[in-house]
Amino acid sequence: MLSRTAESFFWIGRSVERAEYTARFVNVHFHLLTEIATQEDQANIWTRYLEDTGELEAYTKIFGEVQTRPVMEFVTLCRDNPNSLTNLIAAARNSARGIQDQLSSEVWHFINDFYLSLKEKTEFDLWSDTHHLLRHVRNTCYTLDGVVGSTMVHDEGWNFYRLGLNIERGGRTARLIDIPVLSDPTTEPRRISEYHQCLAALKSASAFEAYRKFFSAQLVPKRIVQFLLFHDKFPRSVRFSTTQISKIVERLAGSSRRAETRQAIRLSGALAADLEFGSLEEVYSTGLSPFLAQVLEQFDQLSNLIALAFFRTSGYSTPSQSQTQTQTV
Repeated sequence: MLSRTAESFFWIGRSVERAEYTARFVNVHFHLLTEIATQEDQANIWTRYLEDTGELEAYTKIFGEVQTRPVMEFVTLCRDNPNSLTNLIAAARNSARGIQDQLSSEVWHFINDFYLSLKEKTEFDLWSDTHHLLRHVRNTCYTLDGVVGSTMVHDEGWNFYRLGLNIERGGRTARLIDIPVLSDPTTEPRRISEYHQCLAALKSASAFEAYRKFFSAQLVPKRIVQFLLFHDKFPRSVRFSTTQISKIVERLAGSSRRAETRQAIRLSGALAADLEFGSLEEVYSTGLSPFLAQVLEQFDQLSNLIALAFFRTSGYSTPSQSQTQTQTV
Protein backbone atom coordinates (compact mmCIF):
# COMPACT_ATOMS: atom_id res chain seq x y z
CA MET A 1 0.00 0.00 0.00
CA LEU A 2 1.25 3.49 -0.84
CA SER A 3 2.39 5.38 2.24
CA ARG A 4 0.08 8.32 1.49
CA THR A 5 -2.89 5.98 1.20
CA ALA A 6 -2.00 4.36 4.52
CA GLU A 7 -1.70 7.78 6.16
CA SER A 8 -5.11 8.81 4.85
CA PHE A 9 -6.73 5.73 6.39
CA PHE A 10 -4.90 6.45 9.64
CA TRP A 11 -6.17 10.04 9.81
CA ILE A 12 -9.73 9.14 8.89
CA GLY A 13 -9.73 6.97 12.00
CA ARG A 14 -8.24 9.70 14.17
CA SER A 15 -10.47 12.48 12.85
CA VAL A 16 -13.70 10.55 13.27
CA GLU A 17 -12.76 9.31 16.75
CA ARG A 18 -11.78 12.84 17.82
CA ALA A 19 -15.08 14.21 16.53
CA GLU A 20 -17.03 11.51 18.36
CA TYR A 21 -15.18 12.17 21.61
CA THR A 22 -15.63 15.93 21.30
CA ALA A 23 -19.36 15.65 20.64
CA ARG A 24 -19.85 13.28 23.56
CA PHE A 25 -17.70 15.28 26.00
CA VAL A 26 -19.30 18.62 25.10
CA ASN A 27 -22.84 17.23 25.23
CA VAL A 28 -22.33 15.65 28.66
CA HIS A 29 -20.62 18.65 30.21
CA PHE A 30 -22.86 21.29 28.69
CA HIS A 31 -25.99 19.82 30.20
CA LEU A 32 -24.45 19.01 33.57
CA LEU A 33 -22.68 22.36 33.93
CA THR A 34 -25.58 24.55 32.92
CA GLU A 35 -27.88 22.71 35.34
CA ILE A 36 -25.78 22.63 38.50
CA ALA A 37 -22.41 24.39 38.15
CA THR A 38 -21.50 27.95 39.04
CA GLN A 39 -19.98 30.26 36.43
CA GLU A 40 -16.59 29.68 38.07
CA ASP A 41 -16.94 25.88 37.88
CA GLN A 42 -17.98 26.13 34.25
CA ALA A 43 -14.96 28.30 33.39
CA ASN A 44 -12.60 25.90 35.20
CA ILE A 45 -13.95 22.83 33.40
CA TRP A 46 -13.79 24.42 29.95
CA THR A 47 -10.34 25.91 30.60
CA ARG A 48 -8.99 22.50 31.57
CA TYR A 49 -10.56 20.96 28.47
CA LEU A 50 -9.03 23.59 26.16
CA GLU A 51 -5.63 23.18 27.84
CA ASP A 52 -5.75 19.40 27.48
CA THR A 53 -6.60 19.64 23.78
CA GLY A 54 -4.01 22.36 23.12
CA GLU A 55 -6.69 24.81 21.98
CA LEU A 56 -6.70 27.40 24.78
CA GLU A 57 -4.42 29.89 23.03
CA ALA A 58 -6.40 29.70 19.78
CA TYR A 59 -9.65 30.12 21.69
CA THR A 60 -8.53 33.19 23.66
CA LYS A 61 -7.34 34.90 20.47
CA ILE A 62 -10.83 34.60 19.02
CA PHE A 63 -13.17 34.83 22.01
CA GLY A 64 -11.12 36.06 24.96
CA GLU A 65 -12.62 35.05 28.30
CA VAL A 66 -13.55 31.41 28.78
CA GLN A 67 -17.34 31.10 28.98
CA THR A 68 -19.69 28.26 28.16
CA ARG A 69 -21.45 29.73 25.13
CA PRO A 70 -18.37 30.81 23.11
CA VAL A 71 -16.54 27.59 24.05
CA MET A 72 -19.45 25.58 22.66
CA GLU A 73 -19.33 27.52 19.40
CA PHE A 74 -15.54 27.19 19.23
CA VAL A 75 -15.46 23.40 19.56
CA THR A 76 -18.46 22.68 17.35
CA LEU A 77 -18.76 25.10 14.42
CA CYS A 78 -15.79 27.49 14.46
CA ARG A 79 -14.07 27.55 11.06
CA ASP A 80 -10.88 28.89 12.66
CA ASN A 81 -10.52 25.91 15.00
CA PRO A 82 -8.98 22.91 13.18
CA ASN A 83 -10.42 20.60 15.85
CA SER A 84 -14.01 21.85 15.72
CA LEU A 85 -16.57 19.22 14.79
CA THR A 86 -17.19 20.68 11.35
CA ASN A 87 -13.47 20.84 10.54
CA LEU A 88 -12.76 17.33 11.84
CA ILE A 89 -15.42 15.81 9.62
CA ALA A 90 -14.22 17.95 6.71
CA ALA A 91 -10.70 16.60 7.32
CA ALA A 92 -11.97 13.01 7.36
CA ARG A 93 -13.84 13.66 4.13
CA ASN A 94 -10.78 15.22 2.48
CA SER A 95 -8.68 12.20 3.46
CA ALA A 96 -11.38 9.87 2.12
CA ARG A 97 -11.69 11.78 -1.15
CA GLY A 98 -8.01 11.19 -1.87
CA ILE A 99 -8.40 7.40 -1.51
CA GLN A 100 -11.95 7.01 -2.78
CA ASP A 101 -10.94 4.07 -4.97
CA GLN A 102 -9.75 2.23 -1.84
CA LEU A 103 -13.04 2.68 0.05
CA SER A 104 -16.33 0.88 -0.36
CA SER A 105 -18.98 3.07 -1.99
CA GLU A 106 -20.99 2.85 1.24
CA VAL A 107 -18.15 4.34 3.28
CA TRP A 108 -17.49 7.18 0.84
CA HIS A 109 -21.16 8.15 0.53
CA PHE A 110 -21.65 7.98 4.30
CA ILE A 111 -18.65 10.25 5.01
CA ASN A 112 -19.67 12.66 2.26
CA ASP A 113 -23.27 12.84 3.50
CA PHE A 114 -22.00 13.36 7.05
CA TYR A 115 -19.86 16.27 5.88
CA LEU A 116 -22.73 17.83 3.93
CA SER A 117 -25.09 17.52 6.93
CA LEU A 118 -22.71 19.68 9.01
CA LYS A 119 -21.34 22.01 6.36
CA GLU A 120 -24.09 24.63 6.56
CA LYS A 121 -24.82 24.43 10.28
CA THR A 122 -24.86 27.78 12.08
CA GLU A 123 -24.94 29.03 15.66
CA PHE A 124 -28.71 29.14 15.34
CA ASP A 125 -28.79 25.38 14.69
CA LEU A 126 -26.50 24.79 17.65
CA TRP A 127 -28.57 26.77 20.15
CA SER A 128 -32.02 25.87 18.84
CA ASP A 129 -31.37 22.21 19.75
CA THR A 130 -27.89 21.68 21.17
CA HIS A 131 -28.48 18.10 22.25
CA HIS A 132 -29.81 17.09 18.84
CA LEU A 133 -26.78 18.44 16.97
CA LEU A 134 -24.23 16.85 19.29
CA ARG A 135 -26.10 13.56 19.41
CA HIS A 136 -26.26 13.58 15.60
CA VAL A 137 -22.46 13.87 15.37
CA ARG A 138 -21.85 11.23 18.05
CA ASN A 139 -24.30 8.69 16.61
CA THR A 140 -23.15 9.24 13.04
CA CYS A 141 -19.56 8.56 14.11
CA TYR A 142 -20.74 5.35 15.78
CA THR A 143 -22.51 4.31 12.59
CA LEU A 144 -19.61 5.24 10.33
CA ASP A 145 -17.30 2.92 12.27
CA GLY A 146 -19.82 0.13 11.73
CA VAL A 147 -20.08 0.87 8.01
CA VAL A 148 -16.27 0.77 7.66
CA GLY A 149 -16.06 -2.52 9.55
CA SER A 150 -18.91 -4.25 7.74
CA THR A 151 -18.43 -3.16 4.11
CA MET A 152 -14.64 -3.14 3.66
CA VAL A 153 -12.08 -5.90 3.43
CA HIS A 154 -10.07 -6.05 6.64
CA ASP A 155 -6.77 -5.50 4.86
CA GLU A 156 -3.95 -3.00 5.39
CA GLY A 157 -6.18 0.03 4.88
CA TRP A 158 -8.67 -1.12 7.50
CA ASN A 159 -5.82 -1.84 9.92
CA PHE A 160 -4.39 1.66 9.48
CA TYR A 161 -7.88 3.07 10.11
CA ARG A 162 -8.16 1.03 13.32
CA LEU A 163 -4.64 2.04 14.34
CA GLY A 164 -5.46 5.74 14.08
CA LEU A 165 -8.77 5.27 15.87
CA ASN A 166 -7.21 3.42 18.82
CA ILE A 167 -4.33 5.87 19.23
CA GLU A 168 -6.82 8.72 19.35
CA ARG A 169 -9.17 6.83 21.68
CA GLY A 170 -6.47 5.83 24.15
CA GLY A 171 -5.09 9.35 24.36
CA ARG A 172 -8.53 10.91 24.81
CA THR A 173 -9.46 8.55 27.63
CA ALA A 174 -6.15 9.26 29.37
CA ARG A 175 -6.84 12.99 29.20
CA LEU A 176 -10.39 12.43 30.40
CA ILE A 177 -9.34 10.98 33.78
CA ASP A 178 -6.64 13.55 34.47
CA ILE A 179 -8.86 15.65 36.72
CA PRO A 180 -8.32 16.70 40.37
CA VAL A 181 -11.34 14.84 41.77
CA LEU A 182 -9.82 11.50 40.63
CA SER A 183 -6.28 12.23 41.83
CA ASP A 184 -6.73 11.12 45.47
CA PRO A 185 -7.61 7.41 45.95
CA THR A 186 -8.57 7.88 49.60
CA THR A 187 -11.43 10.32 49.12
CA GLU A 188 -14.89 10.32 47.59
CA PRO A 189 -16.78 13.24 46.02
CA ARG A 190 -17.83 15.70 48.70
CA ARG A 191 -19.39 18.53 46.75
CA ILE A 192 -22.13 18.12 44.18
CA SER A 193 -19.79 19.56 41.54
CA GLU A 194 -17.21 16.83 42.30
CA TYR A 195 -19.87 14.14 42.04
CA HIS A 196 -20.92 15.46 38.65
CA GLN A 197 -17.29 15.58 37.47
CA CYS A 198 -17.01 11.86 38.26
CA LEU A 199 -20.27 11.18 36.47
CA ALA A 200 -19.19 13.28 33.48
CA ALA A 201 -15.87 11.43 33.18
CA LEU A 202 -17.69 8.12 32.84
CA LYS A 203 -20.40 9.41 30.53
CA SER A 204 -17.84 11.19 28.33
CA ALA A 205 -16.29 7.77 27.66
CA SER A 206 -19.69 6.09 27.21
CA ALA A 207 -18.67 4.09 30.27
CA PHE A 208 -21.28 4.81 32.96
CA GLU A 209 -23.50 1.80 32.30
CA ALA A 210 -20.53 -0.53 31.86
CA TYR A 211 -18.97 0.80 35.09
CA ARG A 212 -22.18 0.10 37.01
CA LYS A 213 -22.07 -3.54 35.93
CA PHE A 214 -18.81 -3.94 37.83
CA PHE A 215 -18.98 -1.40 40.67
CA SER A 216 -22.69 -0.57 41.12
CA ALA A 217 -23.77 3.07 40.91
CA GLN A 218 -21.44 4.34 43.63
CA LEU A 219 -18.94 6.79 42.14
CA VAL A 220 -15.58 6.04 43.74
CA PRO A 221 -12.63 7.91 42.15
CA LYS A 222 -10.10 5.07 42.34
CA ARG A 223 -12.61 2.65 40.80
CA ILE A 224 -13.29 5.07 37.96
CA VAL A 225 -9.55 5.32 37.28
CA GLN A 226 -9.19 1.55 37.49
CA PHE A 227 -12.04 1.01 35.03
CA LEU A 228 -11.04 3.62 32.44
CA LEU A 229 -7.33 2.93 32.69
CA PHE A 230 -6.95 -0.82 33.25
CA HIS A 231 -10.09 -2.68 32.25
CA ASP A 232 -9.22 -5.36 29.70
CA LYS A 233 -12.66 -5.75 28.11
CA PHE A 234 -14.06 -2.23 27.94
CA PRO A 235 -13.20 -0.92 24.43
CA ARG A 236 -12.55 2.67 25.54
CA SER A 237 -10.16 1.91 28.37
CA VAL A 238 -6.54 2.91 27.84
CA ARG A 239 -5.38 -0.67 28.34
CA PHE A 240 -7.79 -2.04 25.74
CA SER A 241 -6.66 0.58 23.21
CA THR A 242 -2.95 -0.08 23.76
CA THR A 243 -3.49 -3.83 23.38
CA GLN A 244 -5.20 -3.26 20.04
CA ILE A 245 -2.47 -0.85 18.93
CA SER A 246 0.28 -3.37 19.69
CA LYS A 247 -1.48 -6.13 17.75
CA ILE A 248 -2.15 -3.91 14.75
CA VAL A 249 1.42 -2.57 14.58
CA GLU A 250 2.81 -6.12 14.60
CA ARG A 251 0.32 -7.15 11.93
CA LEU A 252 1.22 -4.22 9.69
CA ALA A 253 4.96 -4.59 10.22
CA GLY A 254 4.96 -8.16 8.91
CA SER A 255 8.51 -9.23 8.17
CA SER A 256 9.89 -5.67 7.88
CA ARG A 257 13.29 -5.17 9.47
CA ARG A 258 13.48 -1.39 9.17
CA ALA A 259 14.76 0.26 12.33
CA GLU A 260 11.72 2.57 12.60
CA THR A 261 9.36 -0.39 12.29
CA ARG A 262 11.17 -2.34 15.01
CA GLN A 263 11.05 0.73 17.25
CA ALA A 264 7.30 1.08 16.67
CA ILE A 265 6.78 -2.59 17.58
CA ARG A 266 8.91 -2.22 20.71
CA LEU A 267 7.21 0.96 21.95
CA SER A 268 3.66 -0.23 21.24
CA GLY A 269 4.42 -3.52 23.01
CA ALA A 270 5.99 -1.77 25.99
CA LEU A 271 3.02 0.59 26.33
CA ALA A 272 0.57 -2.32 26.18
CA ALA A 273 2.59 -4.25 28.77
CA ASP A 274 2.74 -1.25 31.11
CA LEU A 275 -1.06 -1.08 31.12
CA GLU A 276 -1.53 -4.86 31.27
CA PHE A 277 0.71 -5.37 34.30
CA GLY A 278 0.31 -1.95 35.93
CA SER A 279 -1.63 -1.38 39.13
CA LEU A 280 -3.50 1.42 40.86
CA GLU A 281 -0.87 1.41 43.60
CA GLU A 282 1.83 2.25 41.06
CA VAL A 283 -0.34 4.94 39.49
CA TYR A 284 -1.05 6.72 42.75
CA SER A 285 2.47 6.33 44.10
CA THR A 286 3.71 8.08 40.96
CA GLY A 287 0.79 10.51 41.01
CA LEU A 288 -2.16 10.27 38.64
CA SER A 289 -1.25 13.33 36.56
CA PRO A 290 2.46 12.43 36.16
CA PHE A 291 1.54 8.85 35.27
CA LEU A 292 -0.95 9.95 32.62
CA ALA A 293 1.54 12.50 31.28
CA GLN A 294 3.98 9.63 30.71
CA VAL A 295 1.29 7.61 28.92
CA LEU A 296 0.39 10.57 26.69
CA GLU A 297 4.05 11.18 25.88
CA GLN A 298 4.34 7.54 24.80
CA PHE A 299 1.28 7.93 22.58
CA ASP A 300 2.92 10.96 20.93
CA GLN A 301 6.19 9.08 20.47
CA LEU A 302 4.32 6.14 18.99
CA SER A 303 2.46 8.38 16.51
CA ASN A 304 5.82 9.79 15.44
CA LEU A 305 7.35 6.32 14.99
CA ILE A 306 4.35 5.09 13.01
CA ALA A 307 4.72 8.04 10.64
CA LEU A 308 8.41 7.28 10.20
CA ALA A 309 7.87 3.54 9.80
CA PHE A 310 4.84 3.45 7.53
CA PHE A 311 4.19 6.87 6.01
CA ARG A 312 7.77 7.80 5.09
CA THR A 313 7.29 11.28 6.51
CA SER A 314 9.50 13.17 8.94
CA GLY A 315 7.06 12.19 11.67
CA TYR A 316 4.79 14.13 14.00
CA SER A 317 7.47 15.41 16.32
CA THR A 318 5.27 17.35 18.75
CA PRO A 319 1.85 16.86 20.32
CA SER A 320 0.56 20.01 18.64
CA GLN A 321 1.51 18.64 15.23
CA SER A 322 -0.26 15.40 16.05
CA GLN A 323 -3.34 17.32 17.16
CA THR A 324 -3.64 19.32 13.94
CA GLN A 325 -2.32 16.87 11.36
CA THR A 326 -5.84 16.04 10.22
CA GLN A 327 -5.96 19.32 8.38
CA THR A 328 -2.86 18.68 6.28
CA VAL A 329 -3.46 15.19 4.98
